[in-house]
Amino acid sequence: MTYRTESDSLGDVQLPDDTLYGSNTARALENFAGMGLPLSAYPDFMRAMALVKRAAAMANQEVGALASDVADAIITACDEIVAGGHADQFPTALLEGSGGTSTNMNFNEVIANRAGQILGDKPGCYMRVNPNDHVNCSQSTNDALPTAVKLACVLTGPSLAAEIETLISALRVKADETKDMLRTGRTCMQAAQPMTWGQYFLGHASALSRALTAVQSAVEALRTVPMGGTAIGTGLGAFPGYRRAIAPALSKVFGMEIRLAEDPFDAMHAADGFVRLSAELRNLSAIMAKLAADLVILGSDGASGLGELRLPPVQPGSSIMAGKVNPVIPMTVQQVWMRVHGHDAAIAIAAQSGQMEINHFEPLIALSLFEQMALITAAAQRFAARCIVELEVDEDRSYLNLAQSFGVSTVFLKELGYTRVSAMAKRALAEGKPLADIAVEDGLLSKTDIRDVLRHASVPAD
Repeated sequence: MTYRTESDSLGDVQLPDDTLYGSNTARALENFAGMGLPLSAYPDFMRAMALVKRAAAMANQEVGALASDVADAIITACDEIVAGGHADQFPTALLEGSGGTSTNMNFNEVIANRAGQILGDKPGCYMRVNPNDHVNCSQSTNDALPTAVKLACVLTGPSLAAEIETLISALRVKADETKDMLRTGRTCMQAAQPMTWGQYFLGHASALSRALTAVQSAVEALRTVPMGGTAIGTGLGAFPGYRRAIAPALSKVFGMEIRLAEDPFDAMHAADGFVRLSAELRNLSAIMAKLAADLVILGSDGASGLGELRLPPVQPGSSIMAGKVNPVIPMTVQQVWMRVHGHDAAIAIAAQSGQMEINHFEPLIALSLFEQMALITAAAQRFAARCIVELEVDEDRSYLNLAQSFGVSTVFLKELGYTRVSAMAKRALAEGKPLADIAVEDGLLSKTDIRDVLRHASVPAD
């Protein structure tokens, strides 16, 4: 292998001749070794950052800051990255300690060297296309990086939404299948009132739908970006007209309206948009986890638990207890919520810890947001496909648990009053009989009518 020498303000760096990254990236590899996955592990961020650089080249060409041949070469290099090319040239850890400078320079160097190749130069030449002077023209890490992080979340949003919608649809289908099946509604883990399984599943579908709407609203807000503010919001270092040109360029390359913040100083230092999205993602995952936790209990085996649901067996559950099958999908969903909650705490701390005119901890914010969205997307897909769709209700067991519980007591309150029904419940407990049987013995209803009475009682009052 042959090497080339690159020089920067700290001295010389040796690099393999065929690498497209340069000295800044090489130093990052040494400084941030072991800090987690490289940039190439986050495809939506790779796309977003390359598109931001593409838009900047377009805007700079429009205002005369870049010659046409240089701008076109930069644009071509960016398009190659967007298409998945050169992924091995982005080894910088996303969790790096320079506030994103190493990430920004990894892109600047790869794009500059690839653009130079297109124009006939060798990597490391930088005579015609320089990472700082050309690829980073009219920009700073401080406006380019948060812009790319925001828009990466926007790019990820549709795939997350699609999986949540699939989960919601699966719950609605299950609700329709079970709309006439009675179950015990429970509060404080005690029998409360009769309801149907259809009502149960629809309630969870509604909660997920509300949470998804809130996530989508938070994602939509991230289409307002700090691009054009350069280092601290003044725009110092950008060519005249660049700020006017960059928003239309961003909108064109991303295929959606991208807005510049009304106050660039606010946009540069405030991370509350990231905090809001993280909070909504935490809430969405918590609603999924609440359903998952319920299914674990409701699906506990009939010999020792409730036995009202039969969860699909997807994996043997024990290395020593033969035949045991665990609710591995719902339990995974619960752990995803725990992980998302931890990331949310990290994002909140990082957002508060920003100093003066920028937030230096956006790498941690980015890593946490990307993993939150990826985990929720994957969990929703498996929750729907490998749990909800094939889940079965044990209708007989569900009805038996209801009929034997004090959950039927409310049915008789209006006619008999609280005192008499309490006495009936006390007698049922003393005699070891279901309260429904006591009601039949007392002539309040016939044995054949009790299902209809309970089903009618499950219908919400006007």
